[in-house]
Amino acid sequence: MSLEGIIMSKDTTLTIRLNKDVKIHAAKVASSMGLDLGTVIIMFLVEISKTNKLPFTPTGDPEFPDIWNDDSQDIAKFNQQIGIADDGRNFGKENRD
Repeated sequence: MSLEGIIMSKDTTLTIRLNKDVKIHAAKVASSMGLDLGTVIIMFLVEISKTNKLPFTPTGDPEFPDIWNDDSQDIAKFNQQIGIADDGRNFGKENRD
């Protein structure tokens, strides 16, 4: 199916909750480009579906470790903060036998 076919075929619904101020600002930015938020979200989802990656590099709050590194102590600390018992020692080895 072509990209146009993917965008035009709308057979499911996605409902999200987000911060009101983020929505207002994002809608203004999208509008300045002649787009609505629904179209922007569809474009985003189509892009990650086509490329199998995010179209930007995620950045986070400095209180959280860089999740892209392989430091087991950082991973264990982060996992503990979010309630996971993983000690981080198997990072990157999840799919090994």
